[in-house]
Amino acid sequence: MSLLSNNSEALAMAGRLSQAELETKLGRLPETEGRVLAALYNADTEGKMNMLLHTNPAGIVAGLAAAVKLSGAKGAVLVTDCDINEQEYTAAAATAGVELEIEHAEMVNKTAHKQDLMMTFEELAALAERMTGNEPGIFLAVDDEVPVEADPQAPVKSFLPAEGCRGIRTGHCLYTLAELEGVKIKDLHTWGGVIRTIRETDCAVDLAAKEVFALRKKSCGKCTFCREGLYQISQILHAVTAGRAELKDLELAEEIGLAMEVSCNCTLGDRAGVPAVSMLKSFRDETEAHIRRKECPAEVCLALTKFYIDPKLCTGTGACVDVCPEHCIEGKDGYVSQIDEFDCTRCGKCLDVCANHAVKKVSGRMPKLPPKRARLKGAAAASEARRSSSGLRERSAGRKRAYAAPGIHMAVQKAQKAEQRVHTEKKAEVKIMKTLQTDVVIVAGGPAGLAAAITAGENGLKSIILEKSGTTGGAANMGMGPLGIDTKIQKANFNNISVQEALDMHMQYTHYRVDEDLVQTYFNKSAETIEWLQEMGVEFAGAFRYFKESEATWHIVKPENGVIGPRAAGPMIKKMTERAKELGAEILLETPAVSLITENGKVCGAKAVDKDGNGIEVRGKAVIVATGGFGNNKEMLKEEFGLNLGEDFFPFQIPGITGDGLRMMWEVGAEKFGANIEAIYQIPDNLNWFLLDAVLRQPNLLINQLGDRFMNEGDMGNTTYAGNALHLQPGNYGYCIMDEGILKEYKKNGPDIVDIVHPAEAFIAFDGQAAQAVEQGYPGYIEAETVEELAEKLRIDAEKLQDTINEYNEMCENGVDTKFHKPQKYLHPITGKGKYLVGKYYLAAYGTVGGVRINKYCEVLDENQMPIEGLYSAGSDANTIYGDSYNFTLPGNTMGFAINSGRMAGESVAEYIHDCEA
Repeated sequence: MSLLSNNSEALAMAGRLSQAELETKLGRLPETEGRVLAALYNADTEGKMNMLLHTNPAGIVAGLAAAVKLSGAKGAVLVTDCDINEQEYTAAAATAGVELEIEHAEMVNKTAHKQDLMMTFEELAALAERMTGNEPGIFLAVDDEVPVEADPQAPVKSFLPAEGCRGIRTGHCLYTLAELEGVKIKDLHTWGGVIRTIRETDCAVDLAAKEVFALRKKSCGKCTFCREGLYQISQILHAVTAGRAELKDLELAEEIGLAMEVSCNCTLGDRAGVPAVSMLKSFRDETEAHIRRKECPAEVCLALTKFYIDPKLCTGTGACVDVCPEHCIEGKDGYVSQIDEFDCTRCGKCLDVCANHAVKKVSGRMPKLPPKRARLKGAAAASEARRSSSGLRERSAGRKRAYAAPGIHMAVQKAQKAEQRVHTEKKAEVKIMKTLQTDVVIVAGGPAGLAAAITAGENGLKSIILEKSGTTGGAANMGMGPLGIDTKIQKANFNNISVQEALDMHMQYTHYRVDEDLVQTYFNKSAETIEWLQEMGVEFAGAFRYFKESEATWHIVKPENGVIGPRAAGPMIKKMTERAKELGAEILLETPAVSLITENGKVCGAKAVDKDGNGIEVRGKAVIVATGGFGNNKEMLKEEFGLNLGEDFFPFQIPGITGDGLRMMWEVGAEKFGANIEAIYQIPDNLNWFLLDAVLRQPNLLINQLGDRFMNEGDMGNTTYAGNALHLQPGNYGYCIMDEGILKEYKKNGPDIVDIVHPAEAFIAFDGQAAQAVEQGYPGYIEAETVEELAEKLRIDAEKLQDTINEYNEMCENGVDTKFHKPQKYLHPITGKGKYLVGKYYLAAYGTVGGVRINKYCEVLDENQMPIEGLYSAGSDANTIYGDSYNFTLPGNTMGFAINSGRMAGESVAEYIHDCEA
């Protein structure tokens, strides 16, 4: 006999066997005061087990009769959502001697049947099988195949296709193939008896969403947990497939799903959260890809799927233009066709008609495409030939630029440089112990290097990062976030500034002494880069101004401790490091590069030394140098700027930022160009005396060592302005003076100048750190009871100091600064009430910027502004976009340039390598 065939033998036995005889054969069943109810599980949205009602009515009724006797039930009821031969069932019930009622309903109303013993058709048919002495199998259907009676001991994997299967979904639960290893059919609760395979072309999120939708469609809606839970989970899954969800939404879906398992009133509610919970358990990475990278790995979710035309394969036939139902493909003779992504419905018709397979389907980030109406390669062949015959130098990353080199003897000049280096530098030879091969060699793993590695990985390239320190991130670990222009975050808070506005502002600020093409490329990319970071899981607290007059371009990373301030960007560096590794980047920590490798005029690698002192040669097809400048190199700071580190110059000192990359690039012919500092001002050892620095930098009386005022203190909010002004004073420092009366007003009403870095709470906590500074004799902070005492401590003539204070106070009383025109609201007389409080502020810097010249492709240029083949640079080494002063009116600029130029360099290198291999 079989579960699937009509068991008339069991039907005959059910009528004549006593309860005791049935107990001997079948065992006991729970007693009930109601009836035995036969139905599908409410959670069964497949309905395939209805097949038993048609193929085995005798067995179903026999099982019901046996169950009635074993449970002491008053009768039986059959609930069905399909048409059956009711006369056949009535006759069978008479044969078995059981009172049978037949109901038609989509679901079992559990409340109406709370006294009844509920059993499925499979359970009843199995009772009938055992009644006749047969051990029943398990009802099983794989996909849309005909159901079979499966051996309970059979492995689940034996029923699955040999190829293309990566998991299953059954009972609304999703499993990976690995989870099914060793699992038998009897261990798998299929609920409806159906296993559906998950194939390589299936999206786990899409499948879970469809499961939830099917359950939601069947739900009666009377149970609050089921109704509301299904709605919320459905909305979350829809948001994931549409690319609008956040990671925290997944936690909510899981929480709701687990709660539903114990809170709902029937099997449908119990199982309603299972699709989401199992999806997150078994397909977490795939699910998070939809959120982090806006990518559906299976290319199923249309909102995350895009079509584009590969310019290298397009021949301009126009077939795709003709077949597009939405007319969203632009085509023209001699030009590459282009798809308007906004109007594209992803119907796929263009895929089918392109004989050259130029139409591509992709999920996630689109590849770099040419501008609109890009000419076909064939159409430009004649002009390319003419350029080649003219002997013009055209190369580098496939971008053809007709540029005639200046009429100088470049070979002689390079030889002279090489000879000069031999005489001026004697480097220790590195003994190479091993050689590594990769596609892209990246020198340093700060934000620029990490961005370059990620971008290379997105373009199918492997990279090796040579990082000098024991961790990635460099100076960014001290920072707070990158610049973004015209981003969604800005627009949401009505703080957006257009690229045109920002570009005009920046070029006017720098008096056009910077490469506008480089700046506009960076600015245009910045909004996309913010979204690119968000796709990795980076969260932003918002877009902020540094001070009132600046623009809200500073996209500060949401800090782990919830407090916005220095080091907030740490979580971003972690996410970037993780992503770089995911895409195949190998990061060699404590392995500084010492020189670049050149062959046949191309830069093709770097030599490095690992933490054990072993020499390593890393060879690739291109090199990106991003070592962050030389802000912690005392000798170079003195040589380049005449600044004495720790004496008259107190920058943020980031270990390892010593100009290694610049030196290596200069050695292979890079032009020495545009080095500067990101000038700011601060008291010495700023981070250990952060509260003092925050409070004393208000726009009060600012004087130099001669006792003279030298600027409008109202501009101190722009730290670059104040830093530049201090740089012109004796010793590169000045004293900012206030008294406890002014401090008290700040404590009550808040400071004059508010910025995002120095919180108002610092004024409340000031006294404790001030007392500590006095106790330890910290030279950056001075207290005095009288002007005479203050003059002595400042080593300024007492009479001169008193005259300056008197003059300043007179202007404060009159409400007009006749000297530097400081706004009246900042004119607070210095009376010495309580005592005088003074901060000694020095020229400082976040670090250095510049040193080599790059173009908008991040190619490093020589003295003739020609690219050095294979050599690229990003971040502070190549940041020459400020002219003589850091543009603090667009905050987040340096980290923004680092990440964006890292991406730009990665894209250029990918294009260069792919063109070389073509």
